[in-house]
Parts: sequence; C-alpha cells; structure tokens
Amino acid sequence: MSRAIYLRIAGYLVTILLHGGNLMVVTRPPSKEVLEDIRIRKFSEMQFRYLTSWTFTLQIVYGVIGLVCDLLTLKNSKTRDYKLPKYVKGFRDTLFAGIVWPSSLVVFIFFWCVFIYDRSLVYPDFLDKVLSPVSNHIMHTAILPIVLWEILFQPRTKPQSHMRYFAHMTFHFAFYLGVLIYTYVEKGIWLYPILKEFYGTMKFPLMCLCVYVLASVSYYLQWILPSFVSVPEKTKKKHR
Repeated sequence: MSRAIYLRIAGYLVTILLHGGNLMVVTRPPSKEVLEDIRIRKFSEMQFRYLTSWTFTLQIVYGVIGLVCDLLTLKNSKTRDYKLPKYVKGFRDTLFAGIVWPSSLVVFIFFWCVFIYDRSLVYPDFLDKVLSPVSNHIMHTAILPIVLWEILFQPRTKPQSHMRYFAHMTFHFAFYLGVLIYTYVEKGIWLYPILKEFYGTMKFPLMCLCVYVLASVSYYLQWILPSFVSVPEKTKKKHR
C-alpha cells in the first residue's frame, strides 16, 4: 500500500478540522454592539451566499468523501484487485476536477488580486469586526494548499474528453452568477462591492467573462501540474 494514501487521509482530516473549526467561529452570533452596524447584519444574513463560503464548504464535503474512499481502500487492501464502487469514484473525481479545484483557484487568485489592489472592492473594513485575519486566511489562502495536496498525492488519469468535468464547472459558476443576480433582485444589493462598481457598465460582463476564463485555465492547469512533480519511471529505477 502506497504511503500516499496515508498522506491523503491526513490531508482530508486537516481540511475537515480546519474548515469545520473555522466555520464554528465565523458563524457565531456577533455581539449586540457589532450588530448595530447594518452592514454586519446584512453580511450575517447572507454569509452563505458568498462564493468563498461555497468553496470551503465543498472542500469539507470533498474531504469527507475522499476520507471514506481511502478508508474503504484500506479496509479492502487484502482483497485482490479491489476497486472503489464506480459511482462513488466517479462522484469524487467529478466533484474535485469539475468544481472544487477550479473554484478554489478562482477564489484564491481573484480575491487576493483585488484585495491587494483595493480591499474595499471585495473585503470591506467593517468585516474585520466579525472575521479575524486567521479566519480570512483559512477561507482565502488555505484553500490553495489543500487542493494542491490532493493534486500531489491523488493519482489521476487525464480524461480523453473534458466535456463532463467542464460542464459541471460551467454549471457551477453559472448557477453562482444566478445567485448573485437573484440576491440583487431580492435585496437590492450586490454581495461584492466590486459588482456594484461595475454594474451598468461594460466592465460587469467583462469581469464575468474574465472569471470564467480564469476558471477554465485553472481547470486545465490541474492536468498539467502533476507532470512537474511526478518522477519518470526510468528515473525511479535508477534510484533503486
């Protein structure tokens, strides 16, 4: 049994505990004094409409699924040619390749690029009242090493056709765009200040297009990265 499976299990446990613990922290009801700020009340009401919340929640879900898959593999390690149930493996692979990986990279890259340029466009100062720097980094920084760990230690075969994974990714981001628009229609506000700045101008559809292009590039990147860290078979034999 390859040691990679134990490293994956460790990664899944860290993911579940890290995000789960942070979720308990960020969902604690703010103090009455803090809730006097109407911006905080609106944020608390719609906290789970943010793409960041979707992404770390999906990482928790994937961590649970990945953990179950690897525990099943260990349990049946003495069974010759054991394979995970087809639909379980298919769901795990599709969730990661089509949704978790591209979503994690989009959130990480987009958030920090905008944050560095002008944090008020994506993470206004008033959020410091309810979200600590540690929570911020868990939600927007830790999501990257978590998926890179999976890329590094989960053997995967590049699919002959990317249509299924790409369709799931497209649906995920299109559905989230629908949530943003629905929130604006329902509440009269944009979840992200940058959308308020761009709405009604060509910058709005251009930004949506850029996010989709970023997601698409991120998707294909997952099949390229392993080649930079894997050791060719001939090299392995030389070191034996």
